[in-house]
Amino acid sequence: MAGLEHLHPGVWSYIDVSSSERIHRLYTPKWVSYALGDEALARMEHLLDHPPCGRMPSMLLYGDSNMGKTMLMEKFVRDHPDVHDGDGEVVSRRVLRLQMPAKPDDGRLYSQIIEGLGHQAPFARRGLDIEMLCLRLMHRSPPKVMIVDEVHHLLAGSVREQRQSLNQLKFLSNEFRMPIIALGTSEALYAMQTDAQIASRFEPFALPRWRESDAFRSFVVSYGRLLPLAKPSPFAEKDIVQKLMAYSGGLTGKVTKLLAQAAELAIRTKTESISMELLEEAAAAGTFKLTARTQAESAQS
Repeated sequence: MAGLEHLHPGVWSYIDVSSSERIHRLYTPKWVSYALGDEALARMEHLLDHPPCGRMPSMLLYGDSNMGKTMLMEKFVRDHPDVHDGDGEVVSRRVLRLQMPAKPDDGRLYSQIIEGLGHQAPFARRGLDIEMLCLRLMHRSPPKVMIVDEVHHLLAGSVREQRQSLNQLKFLSNEFRMPIIALGTSEALYAMQTDAQIASRFEPFALPRWRESDAFRSFVVSYGRLLPLAKPSPFAEKDIVQKLMAYSGGLTGKVTKLLAQAAELAIRTKTESISMELLEEAAAAGTFKLTARTQAESAQS
């Protein structure tokens, strides 16, 4: 479409909607392909397709909070949905996703799995009963791969509790010939390395903070193409890239949030382009002040 070459074609239709709809679109999660993320997804894909064996390989995806681990996981889950029959029953479960309990506990872990399988975990049952129910449901519809998010929660327990939870993960992997993809902060790497057998199974994959580079510039430009602004913004300019790096500390989540906030200002001020000034204003305002400004403008209109 003429005049909108700076945007991804999938965003063109949002230019003609209301400002409130465009602003809502700004904060909708978006996937942007980048080299390290694509490599992580390829590793996950390899695990998903790995033939069953006695010692299934697994993976630990780790990095600072706000580095995009959850976004990667959600992209992988979207790409591999379960297969259902005509009655809506799962006939082939590709990915089972759950979160490590806030404190290591076998019963809570098995309850998380039961919930992930689409069933209500019984609260009044004993630990062994919950374990047997979990295993029975898993055997009924075994997943190809299991994703365990927030695995650094292991460190909230004692050394014995940590080892017990790690052994449960190893048991599940062995029982169902199923790879496990664990996600967590750098502390998760420490938790995994406390057990030599676990450490040898979980190949670590780091998501380090961004540094100023061509890769980071490319990511910013690609993300900018998804922001429904009528005019192009100088995303590739060195000053903009350096300012984003300085404000975000190289954290993916902070980069995308700051761009969304600056884009909201661009829509509300009708400039339709992110300038250095708007970027600085968005960084200085932060989420709460930006919300207050939005409410004030709405009251005046």
